[in-house]
Amino acid sequence: MIIIILDRGKKGCNPKKLEGTSVEEKIPTSVQPLIDAYLHSLEPLRAHFYGIYIYGSIALGGFEELESDIDILALTHGELANPELAQLKALHTQLLRTHQLGKRLEMLYIPLCNLGKRDREIVPYPTLQFGKFSPARYAELSYVTWWTVKNKGIRLLGPERSTLPFEVTWQDVLETMRDNLDGFWATPTERPYLFLLDGWIVITVSALCRMLTTIEEGEIVTKSVALKRWRDRLPARWRPLIDEAWRIRYHLPAPSLFHSRLKRMREVLAFIEYVRERGGKVYQATAQR
Repeated sequence: MIIIILDRGKKGCNPKKLEGTSVEEKIPTSVQPLIDAYLHSLEPLRAHFYGIYIYGSIALGGFEELESDIDILALTHGELANPELAQLKALHTQLLRTHQLGKRLEMLYIPLCNLGKRDREIVPYPTLQFGKFSPARYAELSYVTWWTVKNKGIRLLGPERSTLPFEVTWQDVLETMRDNLDGFWATPTERPYLFLLDGWIVITVSALCRMLTTIEEGEIVTKSVALKRWRDRLPARWRPLIDEAWRIRYHLPAPSLFHSRLKRMREVLAFIEYVRERGGKVYQATAQR
């Protein structure tokens, strides 16, 4: 049995309040040097930027220094030309070399004309993912991203988040959840081999627990919060699977809770179907009101 510790504790936060943020919106102390270096390096390109906002686990108040990404969305006045893209690539290469947390930086560079839009509505955009800069790709830009920026984002540059000229509703977020359940998670048996891998156990179980939180409780939370919340709320059948995801995510020195990867894979596939069915019932009940 894996015991989930309810208080992992976040590393120290910077007590200095950022301009235009609430008291709760703090950048972790360990992350601040990277943010400072990024903004300083970006100064030659400053005229191209409309606003820069931290979202993700930092904005949600659940950053974990050993696990969490550092998610930033930057709004540019227009499409960046090749010279500017080359500067961005060089900038990020340097940050990777000089900052330990540089590899955890995840960047989206979105032209202002695409404010509030999803991947399916726009052309590819510059990104930094897994330590690699790309001048044009998709990176799961969705209503969830925009809702988090608009309602939880920490402003590094530009207008206050609440004044950004776009609208995103909670219904838009729920639509994204339904699209995910009816899309990617509807056909897991087309790629069952993925669920033999440890990494995909964490991705799948935490994502589905986060989706349940959004659908049933009207909240967007981090992976660890979702795993802890649903461990004791779901039927007992799923507890070993959630504990297994926790064990892998936090590199606990305990053996797997499953005798074989094949058995674990089958349980993950069953959990996907369970969450899809449960989420579908919620949507159906909502539609009948």
